[in-house]
Amino acid sequence: MATMSTIMIRSIPNFQSGSGAEPKGPRLVTVHHHGSASANTIEFPPFRLDTVNQCLWRRGANGEDERVPLKPKPFAILRYLVDHAGRLVTQDELLDAVWPDTHVQPEVLKRHMFEIREVLGDDPRNPTYIETLARRGYQFIAPVRHAAPAEPRTAEIPARTKIVGRDQQLGDLRTCLQKALGGGQRQIVFVTGEPGIGKTTLVDEFQRQASAAAPIRVARGQCVEGYGGKEAYYPVLEALSSLCRGTEGDSVVRILGAQAPTWLVQFPALVRREQREMLQREIQGATRQRMLREICEALETITSEKPLLLVLEDLNWTDPSTVDFISALARGRGAAKLMVIGTYRPAEVLVPGHPLKAVKQDLLLHQLCRKLALEPLREEEISAYLAGASPDATVPDGLAALLHRRSEGNPLYMVAALDHMSQRGFISRENGSWRLNVPIEEIDLEVPESLRQMIELQIEQLSKEELRALEAASVTGTVFSAALSAGAANMDVEHFESLCEGLARRHYIVRSADVLNAPDASDSERYEFVHALYREVLYRRQSPGHRAKLHRQVAGRLETIHAQGLSDAAAELAHHFDRAGDALRATEYRRLAAAKAAV
Repeated sequence: MATMSTIMIRSIPNFQSGSGAEPKGPRLVTVHHHGSASANTIEFPPFRLDTVNQCLWRRGANGEDERVPLKPKPFAILRYLVDHAGRLVTQDELLDAVWPDTHVQPEVLKRHMFEIREVLGDDPRNPTYIETLARRGYQFIAPVRHAAPAEPRTAEIPARTKIVGRDQQLGDLRTCLQKALGGGQRQIVFVTGEPGIGKTTLVDEFQRQASAAAPIRVARGQCVEGYGGKEAYYPVLEALSSLCRGTEGDSVVRILGAQAPTWLVQFPALVRREQREMLQREIQGATRQRMLREICEALETITSEKPLLLVLEDLNWTDPSTVDFISALARGRGAAKLMVIGTYRPAEVLVPGHPLKAVKQDLLLHQLCRKLALEPLREEEISAYLAGASPDATVPDGLAALLHRRSEGNPLYMVAALDHMSQRGFISRENGSWRLNVPIEEIDLEVPESLRQMIELQIEQLSKEELRALEAASVTGTVFSAALSAGAANMDVEHFESLCEGLARRHYIVRSADVLNAPDASDSERYEFVHALYREVLYRRQSPGHRAKLHRQVAGRLETIHAQGLSDAAAELAHHFDRAGDALRATEYRRLAAAKAAV
């Protein structure tokens, strides 16, 4: 009999998208699992934690469980909270439990909690699962039960949902793997793209294909955003730890002990006390160069036994030592059936002084690595995603175009918009096909809460001046001119352009657009938000009074620029005066615009 904890119960939102896509948008691959719960399962419907396989499942509308991808650290945090449901878990307690014997800044929890809430579809302002207790910690508040053992069932092969728009990249990765397997040519591949573009989805699918095609070892490490310092080699140590604890871990531990004692000593739980003391004496005075030499030699030996696929995620948050490790591997001359895949966001790597920037450029110059840049999905690829694997599935006219327009081809934004429309009842899925419940032209989409939070985290990284400039720019539109927006921001045009140029060079929030030839004969630099959702969040986060003030300033600047031909900007002026609360002047310019249109 399952037992139910006496915990505060709140209504659980309907988070079923009907798309087979998990809430965490970048992952377009969904795995359906038909097995039943076991004694090692903790349930908080519609989710359940599988503590043996360390994964999260969600019950779909069809009664089948869908696997929801969750990285190791977020999983460990969620499990600890669930294990201690109904009571306060302090930040220090979580840090000690998830990162034992490791110094990690408390701010790291914020990002991991964001990932967990995104996966669960939990609103921090009105939580269903995890409540934040200000300056204290967190409390898991949903009903929890430990499932009773179920009768054994015949295992079924998980179904595979089609991944779209990434055939070329998957082919390139397979080619690199063949070079590593066939000739022992070590391969370093960087997979890059904006947040939500599907880097992890691509790597997950390639790992699935590679594991099915040949017997290989797989190890994955995750960089974490750190404040005030980062642990050297953090993602590499995480990957090695998984290898040492895997089914062939004894062999890996033996090789590390013989060839890389400076690394084995990092895992005290894997060695006996006497051996640990011996290792400590042996590595006294060890240098960073020795550590690099040892791990390169050890990996050559490990891959001589069995090929290795090493995945290091989010290198935009990496530490300098991990970059040295990648560089040393790439420059090694010995044969190694080794393939390293590193993922990163280009905007954050292009920041001056980032440890990966110069090394990556040098490796590319000497053809020691390869870069795969993921592009947004095309409308036809979104249509193929909506159709899924069913040959009889139909896609309503205009739905793919609406999603493409709203998401601009970003898979994360596309899936979030699809979930949002499902939750609001605009669309539904019946017999494998999507169905419109309202006319397509009546669908009005807001920024989904999960995306708004993600964008807010990026906005928080802006300086005060950059934020002031972009908030003013958001009033003028997705594409904006420096001459028009600088005045609203109370900035000199050159200074405004300098701020935007710096952001554009980093591919951060804005990018350059065509130069605008203004009526007053002055050429003005123009920029655009990399995605319309950035503009929308920046605009809506301002108070109504502040927005009205900015619209009034923009309107005044427009009148100056178009002083010799106000009718040319009449519609735009009417819009700004209307948003500024000046109904009289808005009506005046609407009449002028109508008169010009009638000519």
